[in-house]
Amino acid sequence: MDKTYNVAIIGCGGISHMHAGWYVNEPRTTIAAISDIDEERLNAYGERYEVEKKYTDFVNMLETEDIDLVSICTRPKHHAPLVIETAKHGVKGILSEKPMAENLGQAREMLETCQQNGVKLAIDHQVRFSAPYQHARQMIADGAIGDVFRIHGICGGGDLKDNATHTVDLMLYVYGDRPVSWVIGQIERIGTPTKYDLHSEDFAVGYFKFEDNVRGIIESGNDTAPGYHHIYCYGTEGEIELAAPGGPGFRIRTQETGGEWMSPELPSEVTPVHDMIDAIEEDREHRSSGFQGYATLELLMAIYESSRARRRVQLPMEEMESPLTLMIEDGWV
Repeated sequence: MDKTYNVAIIGCGGISHMHAGWYVNEPRTTIAAISDIDEERLNAYGERYEVEKKYTDFVNMLETEDIDLVSICTRPKHHAPLVIETAKHGVKGILSEKPMAENLGQAREMLETCQQNGVKLAIDHQVRFSAPYQHARQMIADGAIGDVFRIHGICGGGDLKDNATHTVDLMLYVYGDRPVSWVIGQIERIGTPTKYDLHSEDFAVGYFKFEDNVRGIIESGNDTAPGYHHIYCYGTEGEIELAAPGGPGFRIRTQETGGEWMSPELPSEVTPVHDMIDAIEEDREHRSSGFQGYATLELLMAIYESSRARRRVQLPMEEMESPLTLMIEDGWV
């Protein structure tokens, strides 16, 4: 008989309903407890998902209940402190919302604390589990478009940390999560934009080199080319296009297709929760592990740092604070 995992959800706002749906539809999980500082929202959430154990103090919840898995669905500035504290309470896995943290220093502490306590940490870049991106990753690995030489990602609307974190993460994912050597980028801020209580920007562009010399381009903001998580993968023998505006989620053209676009049958999907349980039971990393989350956050922070320093930024980055925060504190933007 499969083990049943007791789940706690911290933060009962909008994004938490996606997490709750994964747990409700996963036969190996039960939502055992929930926590939110807003008691009215907490009670409504408990009623909706039939959860009796409700806490306004998440530490009290973790100390009282027998919890295996925790979803952290709060505002971004709380992700790091909540992950760090939760990891100290005997849980097996944590699925935290994106962005991973405000800066790389926080993200590094999240990774270290989870490693020290034997906790599987995953960052909810859930689009990694979408069939088109899965299929693209496999076809690129199989050489379907020859040798890849450029990947171009577009995130129309939003900013780097909230929206384009998915696009950048997908660019890394479809190319096998290969390391990046350097990043150069620029941002534009008009006024003092914020997003979910964090400093933000209106437009950003980044150009980066993978260690094998393949180049990546990311553009995000309100004046990009059309598309949302729209990714082109260019190879010596063909192209793959993902999430084409007004088009299919996946299409490919090669010499074998006569240069015509075709959309093959896509693989089945699993959820981040399903993969978390498998990662625990198989003692492996989650598809969207904290390590992959760190790599994505580092690339985003490198775009900010390049804009601040007016030069290419070599990875791994040394600056552990958010370069955007440093720019704002120095009065640059």
